[in-house]
Amino acid sequence: MKTEEKTNVPRVRIAVLGNVNVGKSALTVRYLTRRFIGEYSSNTDLLYKQTVTLDSGVLDVEIVDISAENDNGFPVEQIQWADACLIVYSIIDRTSYEYAKRSLAELRQLQNAPSSYLVGNKLDLDHLREVQETEGASLAASHAIGFCEVSVADNSPALYKAFERLLVESRARPVKPRKFSVSKMFGTLIGNNGPRQPSVNQGTVVPCHKGELHKSRVMKRRQAFTATASL
Repeated sequence: MKTEEKTNVPRVRIAVLGNVNVGKSALTVRYLTRRFIGEYSSNTDLLYKQTVTLDSGVLDVEIVDISAENDNGFPVEQIQWADACLIVYSIIDRTSYEYAKRSLAELRQLQNAPSSYLVGNKLDLDHLREVQETEGASLAASHAIGFCEVSVADNSPALYKAFERLLVESRARPVKPRKFSVSKMFGTLIGNNGPRQPSVNQGTVVPCHKGELHKSRVMKRRQAFTATASL
C-alpha cells in the first residue's frame, strides 16, 4: 500500500447499487472498457480499479459493483466507503425501481452520505417498460440528484455523462476520512470476450467479500484487464 499512498493522483470511489438483473456489472464494464459484455451474475461484490482521464485531469477510480444476489439488507459498509453512489434500476422491472427507491431513502438517513445519481437501464427494451421515465425523474428530483435513462447494450452517451458528473463532483469535495484501505487484490474480468481495443490504461477487477473493503489483505495475483477509459 505504500506505493499507492505516495501517488499524487486524486482518487474517487464509486458504489454501484441496484437489485439483481438490472445490469450493474454490464454498466460498470461498459463505462470502463466501452464494450458490452452482456448479463452475468455474481454472488459477491466486485471491485474495479482504473485510471481515467477527464477534462479536469487524471483520476484513480475505484468502483465497487455491489451484488444483490445475497440480499443482507442495505450495504452500509460499501456506501460509507464510497465518495459517490450510482443507483441503477431496470425500466422493465418495477421491483428494481422499488429497490432503488428504498435505497435512496436509506441513503438519506446516512450521515455524510455520498453524492448520488439515479440511472434507469435497459432503454433498448422500451416496449416492455414497467417504469415510466417521469417516475424516475420525479424520484431523482425528490432527492435532488441527477437522473437519466440508458441502454448499456446500445452504448448510451448519457451513461458516461452520469459517471463523469459523479467523478467531477466527488473530486471537488473534501477528501473523505478513511479508517480502512482497499485490498490490493487482482482478479479476472468476467465476460471479457471479443476483439481487443487499443490499450490506454491498465485496470483490475477484484472479488470482494463482506468486510474486505475494510481490510488490507494481499491476495494471489491472477489477471489484469486492459481497458479504454479516456473521456
